[in-house]
Amino acid sequence: GGAASAQQQQQQAQQDSMALMHALAPFVTVTPGVAPLPPSQQPQLKRVVVTALEKAIREITQPVVDRSVTIAAITTRELVVKDFAREPSESEMRRAGHQMVHALASSLALVTCREPLRVSIATHLRALLQQQAPQPPQGAAADALEAAIVHYAGDNLDLGCALIEKVATERALRDVDEALAGHLDARRKAAEQGGTPYVDQAALQAGGRYPAQLPEALRPRPAAGTPRQGGQP
Repeated sequence: GGAASAQQQQQQAQQDSMALMHALAPFVTVTPGVAPLPPSQQPQLKRVVVTALEKAIREITQPVVDRSVTIAAITTRELVVKDFAREPSESEMRRAGHQMVHALASSLALVTCREPLRVSIATHLRALLQQQAPQPPQGAAADALEAAIVHYAGDNLDLGCALIEKVATERALRDVDEALAGHLDARRKAAEQGGTPYVDQAALQAGGRYPAQLPEALRPRPAAGTPRQGGQP
């Protein structure tokens, strides 16, 4: 029933959390002596930083990935369908779609996640350290602890961003394959039937202004797009 399903989801989330912490641990940076903690708490510090990073990644990933992948996949579909309207090759169109969506999703995810992730790491790290402290630090000790929290969040920010970027690009590749599925199928069927090379007349005629008012260098051409259209410099 619903209770069993919720319990399974909770167990899966716990397993995923443990797997992520295990994967993160070797790469987390914890500079010795930065945090003004008593000797008894120093050995646990790396585990605390790993936990804070894991919590922050989980908190930030879904909204960042949802937004980045949606924008990247829609933009890629619209541009690739137009730019490759005269491209009969299914594999060339898929390659262009993958190149573009990977670059867009990667850039959008990195730009979107960086500052929220920094804040989230620091927030979770602060809460975890406060839980362990017998009493809250005061004065200079509190300032030193806050500086250490900012330091550890900054040291591990790139690691967290890289993981979120990886999730975004992997999902973007799957989503753009779905978005282009009909166009890829049409090219595959045309190739199987032989005859004249496939041309996407609907894409060429969409909106009336396209492609007649485009500069020559940007107009779709027979066979593969120009190197610039294919994402090459």
